[in-house]
Amino acid sequence: MHIRVSKFTSIGDRPVNEDSLLSMRVGNRLIFVVADGLGGHGLGDVASKLACETSAHLIAAIPECGKDMFRDVYDGVQDALLKKQAEMDAEGSMRTTLNLLVIENSYAYWSHIGDSRTYFFENGKIVKRTFDHSVSQMMVALGEIQEEDLRFHEDRNRLLKVLGAQDVKPVYDAEEPVKLAPGQQFLLCSDGFWNLITEEQMLLCLEESDGPDIWMENMTELIRRNGSRQERDNITAIAVWIGEN
Repeated sequence: MHIRVSKFTSIGDRPVNEDSLLSMRVGNRLIFVVADGLGGHGLGDVASKLACETSAHLIAAIPECGKDMFRDVYDGVQDALLKKQAEMDAEGSMRTTLNLLVIENSYAYWSHIGDSRTYFFENGKIVKRTFDHSVSQMMVALGEIQEEDLRFHEDRNRLLKVLGAQDVKPVYDAEEPVKLAPGQQFLLCSDGFWNLITEEQMLLCLEESDGPDIWMENMTELIRRNGSRQERDNITAIAVWIGEN
């Protein structure tokens, strides 16, 4: 299989880009990371960058990929964030989401904490997306609001799980591994990205694309238009496209 990748990040209308992304190859292992530092906590940009670099380093050193590998990765990132907070006298000021996608031996392994999302597409349809660790997503699960109302709810930015919180062991979600095949795509993105484009628009952009670069260009153009009348958050995404050799 041939795997192609497109990356995008933008500061939006914010003074600092608190999003970070990373993609790297270690032997036959591909590692993709998106992290969104929490705005209002002061050092979100430092937190997201440290989370990306630490998680990629830890994943690269794992002897064999598997769903259970993420436990040590999230614990290691949490330890690194708490250590950095202590060094900078910044306890409680370095928090971040973290989405991970690892590809090896024709399988994809994915996990997350926070409200950055990973979408899995196959044959022009969304098969699954990660579950936001937010108050508004929990309200959807409880039937208190509709899914279409989530993007605009007043509690959308209130997160229930993040990395970097003091005295809290990180609780992440790991999805079932995916056997790779042509016609599949993964999209890792911060909330600044998915908040300004619907799933239906993602699919329309996908239908009009023959690779990840055009797909990303189409989506970011829609995001620019959809967000033209409001203050845009940082916008970050990685598109991973599985094709024929």
